[in-house]
Amino acid sequence: MPPTSQPGKIASWDDGRGYGFVEPLDPADGPRAFFHIRDYDQGGRRPDVGEIVRYTPERQPDGRWRAHRVVRVSLTAARDRRRRQAPPAARLHARGHGGALAMTLAIALWAAALAWGIAIGRLPAALVPALAVLNLVTFGMYALDKRAAQAGRRRTPEAQLHLFELLGGWPAAWLAQRLLRHKSAKRAYRHVFVTMIALHAIALALVLRPAS
Repeated sequence: MPPTSQPGKIASWDDGRGYGFVEPLDPADGPRAFFHIRDYDQGGRRPDVGEIVRYTPERQPDGRWRAHRVVRVSLTAARDRRRRQAPPAARLHARGHGGALAMTLAIALWAAALAWGIAIGRLPAALVPALAVLNLVTFGMYALDKRAAQAGRRRTPEAQLHLFELLGGWPAAWLAQRLLRHKSAKRAYRHVFVTMIALHAIALALVLRPAS
């Protein structure tokens, strides 16, 4: 009887070595199975520990189990929606390009506001290196959280990430989301992220407003 696809969950993943293990959602479906990055073809995306997938288990000659054709369930659903709706590729590209353009413009305006605040004496010049360090730390926190998610280790609290965004690390946070593909697909997190940017902008505007 040919093997069939079944639902499972990524139990562990070693990104450096490019392999991990997937376990069935129902223990009755068998033991966990080894899989290689070659079995997980998701357009360059790397597996995340805990994500739900479908896979085909096959028992190897040595008695061990191997998972083939490991596909993320949410990605499968998205592909089905794209087939039904068939949106133009140019429209999808324009949407992502428009978001990047808006954020680039926001960062440029933020930098200009900081420069103007320093020029008129409302902000200290030492704020520039402080913000540079803050943004480096923020990017590093995102990178470490991404690695922790892949390895199944303890994660950085989202409240801590949002605090660094609020303090002025939001440009690096946005860059990390875009480059590392981390937190970028979580809608609730993105909403809070945008709120942190807005609150930071309001605080900066209050500091720079003309004296009455």
